[in-house]
Amino acid sequence: MASYKRFSKYFRSDMLAGSSRGRPEQNRTTSEANMDPDSGGCTDNSVLHLKRFAQRKWHRGDDHQQTTRQSDLTLELNTRIRDYVNGRSGNTNAPAYVSHKEIPTSEEISVGPNDKPEDEVDVPVNQVVGPWESKRKYLSDHYALLREDAVAPLRNVVSEMKADPWVLEKDSIEHSYIYEKVFIVGLTFAHTGIAVKVTFSLRRSGKKILWEQSKRLVQGTLIALSPANDMFKSICKVGVVAARPLSGVNSNPPEIEIFFGSPDEIEIDPQQEWVMVESSLGYFEAYRHTLASLQKMATEPFPMAEYIVGVGREVSSPWYLEQQPFKDLSSAFPATDESYTHVDILDGQWPGESSCDLDASQLEALRRILRKELAIVQGPPGTGKTHVSVLALKVLLQNKRQADPPIIVTAHTNHALDQLLRHIAEFEPSFIRLGSMTLDQDLIQPRTLFQLKRDTKVGVLQGGMRGPALGSMRRLVKEMQAVVKSLTEGTPFSEEVFKTYGVLTDQQCKLLISGSKQWVDLTLPDSVTAAVSKWAGDELIPTDRRTMPEDFGFDFEEMDLEFEQLKELEAEAKLSNDDEFEGLRGEKVRFDEPLTGREKRGVDFDGLLKNADLWQIPPGLRGPLYQYMQQRVKQQMLVKMRALAKEYEKQVKDLKIGKWEIDTNFLKKSKIIGCTTTGLSKYRPLLDSLEPKIVLIEEAAETLEAYVTAACFTSLEHLILVGDHQQLRGHCNEKELEGRPWFLNVSMFERLVRNQVEFTQLTRQRRMHPEIRRALMPIYPKLQDHPSVLEKDAVPGMGDVRTFLFCHNWHEDHDDLMSKINRREAVMVVGFYNYLVNNGMKTKDITVLTFYNGQRKLILRGLRGHPNLQGEMFKVVTVDSYQGEENAIVLLSLARSNMQNNIGFLSVANRVCVALSRAQRGFYIFGDARMLCKGSKLWFKLVQAMGENPRRVGWHLPLKCQMHGIVTFAKDPDRFNDDAGGCEKDCRDILPCGHICVLRCHPAAHADIVCYQPCPRELDCGHKCSKRCHELCECPCGHYIGKQPIRNPTHLSPQRHNTNRGSPTKTPHDSLVKTQSTSPIKRPITHPQDIVDLTPRAQAFRDFAAGGHKAADAATLAAANEAVVKERQRQLDEENAALLFGEPVDANVVLANKTNELTLTGSKQGKDGAVRNIYEGFFSAPPADPSKLTEPSLLD
Repeated sequence: MASYKRFSKYFRSDMLAGSSRGRPEQNRTTSEANMDPDSGGCTDNSVLHLKRFAQRKWHRGDDHQQTTRQSDLTLELNTRIRDYVNGRSGNTNAPAYVSHKEIPTSEEISVGPNDKPEDEVDVPVNQVVGPWESKRKYLSDHYALLREDAVAPLRNVVSEMKADPWVLEKDSIEHSYIYEKVFIVGLTFAHTGIAVKVTFSLRRSGKKILWEQSKRLVQGTLIALSPANDMFKSICKVGVVAARPLSGVNSNPPEIEIFFGSPDEIEIDPQQEWVMVESSLGYFEAYRHTLASLQKMATEPFPMAEYIVGVGREVSSPWYLEQQPFKDLSSAFPATDESYTHVDILDGQWPGESSCDLDASQLEALRRILRKELAIVQGPPGTGKTHVSVLALKVLLQNKRQADPPIIVTAHTNHALDQLLRHIAEFEPSFIRLGSMTLDQDLIQPRTLFQLKRDTKVGVLQGGMRGPALGSMRRLVKEMQAVVKSLTEGTPFSEEVFKTYGVLTDQQCKLLISGSKQWVDLTLPDSVTAAVSKWAGDELIPTDRRTMPEDFGFDFEEMDLEFEQLKELEAEAKLSNDDEFEGLRGEKVRFDEPLTGREKRGVDFDGLLKNADLWQIPPGLRGPLYQYMQQRVKQQMLVKMRALAKEYEKQVKDLKIGKWEIDTNFLKKSKIIGCTTTGLSKYRPLLDSLEPKIVLIEEAAETLEAYVTAACFTSLEHLILVGDHQQLRGHCNEKELEGRPWFLNVSMFERLVRNQVEFTQLTRQRRMHPEIRRALMPIYPKLQDHPSVLEKDAVPGMGDVRTFLFCHNWHEDHDDLMSKINRREAVMVVGFYNYLVNNGMKTKDITVLTFYNGQRKLILRGLRGHPNLQGEMFKVVTVDSYQGEENAIVLLSLARSNMQNNIGFLSVANRVCVALSRAQRGFYIFGDARMLCKGSKLWFKLVQAMGENPRRVGWHLPLKCQMHGIVTFAKDPDRFNDDAGGCEKDCRDILPCGHICVLRCHPAAHADIVCYQPCPRELDCGHKCSKRCHELCECPCGHYIGKQPIRNPTHLSPQRHNTNRGSPTKTPHDSLVKTQSTSPIKRPITHPQDIVDLTPRAQAFRDFAAGGHKAADAATLAAANEAVVKERQRQLDEENAALLFGEPVDANVVLANKTNELTLTGSKQGKDGAVRNIYEGFFSAPPADPSKLTEPSLLD
């Protein structure tokens, strides 16, 4: 065991204190897969599900439509599911952790009042080197580690609340989301459990929440509640969010539905005020099912334990292959002359490279996948991991027998799973996808289990558990509705209610009624309710215990998650596509308790209740007595509700089993079943009933070990792991658990590879141009290039520069969430992004990566606010969310620059590897290279690799004009001010309208430029047009409005028009009046304030021709001298670069070598006979190349 101080600021709680009491109550508050069309679902926040809801109504609302569905599925009962579920809860010889409840207990979350701040939490050490002691210890330790990672964030929040009950969210150091004024307003009796509807206040956030983009209270989130007058000192209720319908959270006050952790913790009092908290870190739904899977595995055989637990290095062949080693490989080698229809996989001759388009390493990987019962394939970026996986699946399916179970394929994310299934659909369209979140509505959505069930008429499964469970649940719902009926009627409790719950006797009730008739006007309603109301009279007061509407102005909370990450969270939370977008389905009750009595202390209410005639009690005490009786009734209600809820929970579990008993009939007919790694744990009882033999896991190195362990079904014979441990690792909520000695983020894939269990590495990449791949040499020294990467197009506006590390020393900062930002670097990235767009790149082909979410948001704001990029969609993401993705051009913003040489996330080699390997055609890095070299050996090697043959590191970013071939150097964001995408020369070409283009050099076509100069047209009426060139012509006298061709543009020089940009084929005016531009420049380049009046230019030309050329020559020489000064400054920058990247350089030598003298190249005689000299050629060369990096101290 090892300890770590996570709660020294507050208190502590033992990791599993009190959690071993009782047996696990499986699926008690589950919000997992609910695939029956009549089942209760959860919220979905996407427009996509509006369409699904409409489709669902179409199917259910038309009886004729339903009768057209074919009953083409014969149901057979599979009892393995009920054996699986009941076996885990009924095994008395299992380890202690098997009995831990699925939802954390209050003891795990809340610390006691006597705990000392210096106490620590004990967590077992993760054995990442060498074999484990036993299967039992392996499973128990991984369960404890994963449980701690799931529970710790909320425990930290509760500890902070106990230490500072009034802390605001902005002041929280534990990433707390805090909701006060929480009141219970109703119940929902869903098929997934009894949900409690609550309203809450957002006062402590102080901002409006854009719920469509917020990760707050996402379904499946772990929450804790405490009475407002306790603040977690002694009472802590734990639960999970059951549903977060947008119609609920967007109301004022917002409301959600929650599941309490167990039936014994359910609350129903609408007058009790609570405080509710959650952690913005972590997501419990992604853990709970894997934890349950590890509990189950403790009671069953563990295949692959020889390698996973014992770390056996020599891997055997699958048992099914040893029985029949001859396989048909023709699907993998279809175009060869040789026949591969009957190949001995174990001992026969394996095809060579000439037989297919696979390289040698891919062939070896394919062979390993087919031959080894544990096949590990490492694929560096762009080497075709997925291609090899799909080809192997194709061969496995070709040799699959009719009676063989389906092959399970899984990936870490929904996006990666859908990519894999799209490849599989090309040769096996009859796959089935488990889970609900897919954006592919055309190919994958029809193959989801929910869609297949909806399109198939299913009969009754004889002997199944679904029917009896539904019947029992309906009965229990009626009983529970009767219990809480008095809370829903909107009137004070009647004497009959008090008598039913033993608060009043029959005699007291009779006297109440008779007394009400004697003392009160007989015209009032003569009812039992009226009797209590008349008795209490004015002592009954309205209940003010409710959440009031709020207004926090116009400031919205800034989204702290990327859109893709939020959708992934929702995907893991959602259960199946039948989940309603408007919350849980089921019978609902809404509480309405309008009146109560004043609370009064120091009164013997039990003594008062001994009075046979309550009319004898003084009026001043009747209100407090009513409030006392009211609370006693609700306590009795709560006891009955909890007893019924416990029985209801059992029926929920049976209903889930019954639904899965039907679902297994669909799945067993499929050849391939796809799900995420989280989904595999969620549906593990269902998948286990199919007795799968083959499981393939993509992105295995990005998945925490426990998720892969859960894939080891008792029937497993063949496990295939595909990934790359040198890219992203798994994510942990508690960062301390990622370090020594726990190493929780080390995947099973990485652990086995580093323990020298045999594997195959792919070696030839097909994604990156060789210049980009060069940056990966410190990580993958043996990585080779496929010939196809040499054909990738160059980056427009960059010449032959495909990679560049732009160096600066602009200091970093941090945002309100303490995420690192670098404002000037962000401006530089935005300016360069716009430069690329102006040169013809589409925004969809450019991705901006950064290691910090704060920098991501800063760059995204800059792009959205840029006037030239309005209306565009941008890909600005963090490195962690871009695993498995790629794009033509990638800009990497590093953000870090400080005097302490602290590079933070940039020191994590796995993250750096992902960042360096996403680009296909161009890759440009912005950061403090000097600090990087001092702070990381990896970055030193990377800078060294980019600094030679050719040098792609420097303080000036080289930009090459497409029109003139001139190279300019950007050293700061000012270079991109008013940038049109070209060099610094004036364009001076002829626009289609005949005007001279007054812009700086630009690659955009002139036909897409809006001209703001005065219109030169002479109209039919004889007057000149009074409008701008791009506007409709209008005569000053008002006699003409419309378009008019130019009659006599003699003042222009058509011969200067650049024909490469296209000559006008329409009337000049027609060419400029455009409703939509196809140019990369999405707005008019020239604005009215930028228009140059040609009259001063004409006068200047006349002065020049009359002898002003001498002054002009002097001005040219002065400009040259100024350029020398600028070049000197550049050479000083070269000296700084040399200090970093090589031996010091004498600036005078550099200047002498690299500075060209002003050269007189010719002269030209004007009409007046004057001769003007022409100079050219100064300072057009790039800065001098510094010598190689040789400073050894940077490697120390």
